[in-house]
Amino acid sequence: MTDSYQIGIDMGGTFTDIVVINQKGEMWTDKADTTPKNLIEGLLTSLDNVSGQMGISRTSLLNQCDRFVHGTTIVTNSIAELKGAKVGLLVTKGFRDTLRIARSPRTDDRDHHKQVNVPDIVDRKCILEIEERIDKNGKEIVEMNSRQVEQAVKQLVEENNVEAIAVCLLWSFLNAEHEQQVKKIIESKYPSVYVTVSSELYPVMREYERMVTTTLNAFTGPKVVRYVDQVQSTLEEIGLKSSVVFIQSFGGSLSADEVRLAPITLVDSGPVGGVLGSNHLGTTLGIKNMITGDMGGTSYDCSVIVDNKFSKTQRVYLREFLTGLSKIDVTAIGSGGGSIAWLDSRGVPQVGPQSASSDPGPVCYGRGGDQPTVTDANVVLGFIDPMYFLGGRRKLEKEKAEEVYNEKLASKLDMSITDAAASVYQLVVASMSNAVRGVSVERGHDPSEFTFVAYGGALPIFAAEICREIGIRKAVIPSTSAVFSAQGLLAGDDVRNLVRSCFWKPGQEVDNVNKILEEMEEQIKASLYASGFKDGEYEIQRFGDFKFEGQIFELPVPIPSGRLTRKTLEEIANNFAPLYEAEYGPGTAWVHSPVNMFTVRVTGIGNVEKFQPKSYSDNPVKAEDVQKSTRQVFLPMEHKWTDIPVYDDREITPGSKFVGPAIIERTQTTIFIPEGTIATMDNYRNYLLDL
Repeated sequence: MTDSYQIGIDMGGTFTDIVVINQKGEMWTDKADTTPKNLIEGLLTSLDNVSGQMGISRTSLLNQCDRFVHGTTIVTNSIAELKGAKVGLLVTKGFRDTLRIARSPRTDDRDHHKQVNVPDIVDRKCILEIEERIDKNGKEIVEMNSRQVEQAVKQLVEENNVEAIAVCLLWSFLNAEHEQQVKKIIESKYPSVYVTVSSELYPVMREYERMVTTTLNAFTGPKVVRYVDQVQSTLEEIGLKSSVVFIQSFGGSLSADEVRLAPITLVDSGPVGGVLGSNHLGTTLGIKNMITGDMGGTSYDCSVIVDNKFSKTQRVYLREFLTGLSKIDVTAIGSGGGSIAWLDSRGVPQVGPQSASSDPGPVCYGRGGDQPTVTDANVVLGFIDPMYFLGGRRKLEKEKAEEVYNEKLASKLDMSITDAAASVYQLVVASMSNAVRGVSVERGHDPSEFTFVAYGGALPIFAAEICREIGIRKAVIPSTSAVFSAQGLLAGDDVRNLVRSCFWKPGQEVDNVNKILEEMEEQIKASLYASGFKDGEYEIQRFGDFKFEGQIFELPVPIPSGRLTRKTLEEIANNFAPLYEAEYGPGTAWVHSPVNMFTVRVTGIGNVEKFQPKSYSDNPVKAEDVQKSTRQVFLPMEHKWTDIPVYDDREITPGSKFVGPAIIERTQTTIFIPEGTIATMDNYRNYLLDL
């Protein structure tokens, strides 16, 4: 019987990770440097690396691939660096400055004196007004001037040389006729220009969020379309028979055709894969409450899972831009292996958010890097063996790491090189611990009741210390920890998510609500059918965003399937207070205010086959039988050098226990077990840490 494979590739800022699993649960993993100047190179190198491990050709691997799932930071990086397409924006006459005014320069921060100016993503000369008007009831009150639209589009394309055009007109979410006319004019005159209209992408009230979401989609669109086309065509030429699907920020995969229409949904694509994988792992191991942590080369991302349910947010900031994007809630900070250590104006050490990335990379890579990084600190302290990085495939230069720490930090702080590296380690633990507090304690969760799922190539060195810092008693280091987000990509189903404004209050009829829900369901079914799903292979979930009258924002509440009656929605409204207090705490419900519905959401989930990792029987080995060496390591928290036994993960079998202090070396990562911690390998080759 010929093996069939599923492939997950997560392209981060530093490394491109790959996981291959077959129907028997056998897995192969590898890494390659991400290649920012030509992203496809890193992807192909990762395929070469893993197919070499498997002893087959890249073509054979792709020929036998049933599912290919890709996570990428292309959209996240494009917005973070403000490197996207030159965009034109068409708006209703009189609303040219909506993007600039924004929600004022204030943020959601508690400090109301703090101001953040929103950067320009569209040159003001590229924002043009259109004579037209739809009113708040969806009725046309000013006919659209098609001649003026043609002139505006011509000016944007031929004079201003825009690559993409965003269209966001007032009240178009109630009546999309004018936006659709504008879209037809653009596509008929300039078919090569990328077009996004708000009534298709995000037909929801709140003009600013709708305009930002639409504009960012156009801003990232051309780059994403080129990349998606390149990935598909290149892999098909090599031998891929299945379609490439992409992980979206809402969770689950999306077809390439859907991604071309809504590239903004790829924000946090890779980190979301890790959260999906954590929940799948938790379900397998019987763990319901998890805090996830992913430390790669560029950032540290964390999230929380309660009762095997993701934390999701409906108001997402991308940089300083407030969008209407719905996504799995992932908090990111600039603490990765490649994050640069530096001194601020007070002479106080800081870490990140700047990163050395993969090019040039940390100083110890010997590729021309000249700034001290977190990885350099771990080499100086002895956590990482310079001769066994990536299983010995890359030799690190410890002397260069020590030299840069002396030049940039130690000499200026009047401390030893070791102390300077230790201070960076401590800073990283503190910043990641604060991020974990943000998704747990600050949201009413007790960290001691959660299991920390720690992954990413860099995190296992820090994981136990983070747990000790915030009171977590149990942690899991997945078997594929260094590439776990890539494995997590394969844990998601195909997902489609639509949202539309739909106003209802008790006493009103529900005919319009049913009409909108039916239209949304048909649209989602059509998309799933186009991806090859049949009836019975998908499920539909419906939600309404409810709020107490007078409140600004809403809370999503499940809505039953089938045709709704007024009584059904009124029962939901009557039971809204306890749901609200379950989210925000006892006594927070505004019980004397009527409850209104503002928005409806429909999610379609296409169920896909997921290959399960192989389970192994217990066959414990003694620690001394798998010890490969003893290494001197400087422990930053104890501030002392210690001889620590180093164990070879390849020789360790399920049921084996290791008492800290200890180091377990995997080909792609290093796990540090501090004193007082016990690590046990389970039947899936994960390490379970008891602290």
